[in-house]
Amino acid sequence: MKPLKKTPFNKVQHELKARMVDFGGWDLPVWYTSILEEHKAVRSRAGMFDVSHMGRVWVTGKKAGAFLDRLLTKSVPRLEIGDAQLCLLGLEDGGILDDLVVYHVGVERYLVVWNAANIEQKLEWLFRWSGSDPDIIIEDSSSNTLMLAVQGPAVCQLKNLKDLSHLPRFTITETKIGNLSTLVARTGYTGEDGFEIITDAANALPLWESFIEQGVKPCGLGARDSLRLEAGMMLYGHDMDTHTNPFEAGLGWLVDLEKDDFIGKNALLEIKHRGVNRKLVGFQMDGREITRSEYKILKSGQEVGQVTSGGYSPSLRIGIGLGYVPIELTAIGTQIEIMIRNKPVPAHIVNRRFYKGGASNEPQRI
Repeated sequence: MKPLKKTPFNKVQHELKARMVDFGGWDLPVWYTSILEEHKAVRSRAGMFDVSHMGRVWVTGKKAGAFLDRLLTKSVPRLEIGDAQLCLLGLEDGGILDDLVVYHVGVERYLVVWNAANIEQKLEWLFRWSGSDPDIIIEDSSSNTLMLAVQGPAVCQLKNLKDLSHLPRFTITETKIGNLSTLVARTGYTGEDGFEIITDAANALPLWESFIEQGVKPCGLGARDSLRLEAGMMLYGHDMDTHTNPFEAGLGWLVDLEKDDFIGKNALLEIKHRGVNRKLVGFQMDGREITRSEYKILKSGQEVGQVTSGGYSPSLRIGIGLGYVPIELTAIGTQIEIMIRNKPVPAHIVNRRFYKGGASNEPQRI
């Protein structure tokens, strides 16, 4: 059995007696005090998440932009320096290898931040398509850097972030936090305003303490999941994967079929032309029951789909979830049932963005 991988914040997490779990081979905190407290901290003020397990890959060189444009579903050349965008890394058959954010950091310098799932497969994919072209340089910097997400309505009141209040959504800048050299992006995965900070792994403790001193609450995977679900943000490996196409996942807005040829374009054109027979929807429980992933979705007693993400919404105080259902059942208000403990429990289809608060209604990465 392989030992669990550790982020640069692992020592302080254990010192705080966080509830640690094996998350995809990483030793990560589910919560420090409680999921509910941490969720509320992000919705009301500010919380911080160790997201160093996510991949950070530099793509540089004369052909870096053109290379990424060939791989991704949205136009990369249109990004000005400092811009960022959410896009999909697709397969030839239209399946989704990942959703990610690409940052245009400098001249011929791009940073790709993607999910912790199937990182080796994604790196192999990049190297496969880059070949041995000396004008495309791929460097995985995940192991020698860290990533900290600071999220919540009060983030711009924090003394070490208030100078970044002018930074627009989905942009990135190289700046100092205290005396630490960092990359700071105005992105996140909670439905709230916030920043994601990337810096050298050696800076973990001073960066962490600079936020602890200002009362920012450490938050774990539990609150991260409940926050993203409320905001209708998808989780790779649950709500989409290589067997899912963007149109049935409701991610057609991340596909630019007008741009030059890219991997999977022909398949996606065909899928869009013929249409899809299922779609990802949001649903709300009619009672107090809580749904979980892999629970069956029923209509009139017949199984029609499966829950992909589910749980309790602390902000709305109801059970909510995501799942795929036949296209004829996707209308808002449609009644369905969720099989919970061998009993069909009533629910109904709602807008997938359950929680309408926060700084932006723009969907973000998963």
